[in-house]
Amino acid sequence: MNKSSRIEGFDFARAFAIFGMMLVNYKIIFTKGCEWNLFFNDFISLFEGRSASVFLILAGIGISLMSKDAFMSNSRELRKKINKKLIKRSLFLFIFGMWLYLGFDWTADILHYYGVYMILTIFFLYRDKKFILISIILILLISTIFQINLDYTFGWNNNFTLYKDFNTLRGFIRNLFFNGYHPIFPWFSFFLIGILFGRINFYDEYLIKAIGAKAFVIAIFVETISYLIISINNYSHLIIYFFDTKPLNPTVFYIISGSSWAISFICFCIVISKYLKKSKLFKALVSTGQMALTHYFIHCVIVLGLFFVIDKLSYRDEGFVILLSLIVFALMNVFSYNWLKFFKRGPLELFMRILS
Repeated sequence: MNKSSRIEGFDFARAFAIFGMMLVNYKIIFTKGCEWNLFFNDFISLFEGRSASVFLILAGIGISLMSKDAFMSNSRELRKKINKKLIKRSLFLFIFGMWLYLGFDWTADILHYYGVYMILTIFFLYRDKKFILISIILILLISTIFQINLDYTFGWNNNFTLYKDFNTLRGFIRNLFFNGYHPIFPWFSFFLIGILFGRINFYDEYLIKAIGAKAFVIAIFVETISYLIISINNYSHLIIYFFDTKPLNPTVFYIISGSSWAISFICFCIVISKYLKKSKLFKALVSTGQMALTHYFIHCVIVLGLFFVIDKLSYRDEGFVILLSLIVFALMNVFSYNWLKFFKRGPLELFMRILS
């Protein structure tokens, strides 16, 4: 497996994560918490938390690969250079995300969390495997303690579309650390898992297949155990609260299943990418994955802005959400494929690189 196919495999996975992200976010915005079509609703639910976990683990992998030489060489100067770059990018993402959240009421924003994750990553990036694994366990433990002792719904409206006191210091901290869409406890563990995953030998196709297969088995096992525990207890709200594999609220079961699904999917994309290289569709998808930040902006500001002007984002069912996501995703692929014929990076990716 050569270097380019490995990178394309990551971008290929990221492209599908973009599609899943649109499905989930458009469902939040347009259905307003209502269920109209059970089949379509269940289909979209498959992507809830899964697309985000792919994004975060890929981000961790990217940072791990970027800092690999600094990690292996123990060069203080090289580590300082990497840290400086991460700090600049984290500030850009945090400010950009906060602008989307506050300026456009984009409560589903993940970018300002990304910015905080990146800053925190600096304290773990050059640590050994044991330290990171213990840190992940502690994050999950603290998250569980929070969930036992605090009210996860506090600050939210009934359908989790508005966080009432986000613009206060107390509300912002609560949202960031505990009960936002992607709180540090436990979502930062995805980033750390990506850091560890990024240290493996991606040239070893056998290893990639083995890791992907094991991750898939773990995901199925955890999902099955979760289902059995919940069903045996007659779908008790309390049992669901602690044993469900959905992202709201993010339980230990969710983190394990979400990271396992993500790793198995990323491994699959890495392996299959070498067989699809000549396909124009594959190239378009890879291009889309390379412009994830640009497409994040497009899907939440431009597309939703258009519908806000048309009809104030009035209610629509899940069928519309899927159709809209497919259309926007197709346009994204066309745009990305043609844009990268003339430029090395997407518009926002280029802007962030210039700043950092």
